[in-house]
Amino acid sequence: MSDNSELNRSAAAQPVTIQVNGCEVEEYQAAMLEYVNAARTRGRQCGSEFFPAVEPLQYNCPIEAAATKHSNDMADNNFFSHIGSDGLRVGGRVTETGFEWSVVGENIAAGFDDVQSVMNGWLDSPGHCRNIMDARFTGVSVVRVDTRTADYPNYWTQVFAKPR
Repeated sequence: MSDNSELNRSAAAQPVTIQVNGCEVEEYQAAMLEYVNAARTRGRQCGSEFFPAVEPLQYNCPIEAAATKHSNDMADNNFFSHIGSDGLRVGGRVTETGFEWSVVGENIAAGFDDVQSVMNGWLDSPGHCRNIMDARFTGVSVVRVDTRTADYPNYWTQVFAKPR
């Protein structure tokens, strides 16, 4: 009986992945897509600018690599910035993935416990809110990296893009 308990505990600690738009994503990534699209379903004030409701986004597998790279970079090198330790910005990171884009954007956050809290923070910030509501974007990805060696316990990178 105790062997099964240990086995179950180990299995529960593994991330659960699901398919979304042909991408294998973790549950928090699927939840983030739902939160982003729920926000986009109605008009929203982002600072002094009003954005009407816009089309939902699709989860974009290729640009996830750009989000992964940046969240890992911030966690591994203990910094918080849109500019990576290699000097690249989001456009450079997305280009490195091979995704041919016409417009890209990025939201970053650190120290938020869950999808709802980070989304609330982004929606309360005019610049982050503008990215979420930008009608030019058709795809989004997000990556959260947990760490015990940096100033924050986790780093989030949300990347938006539209193909060329």
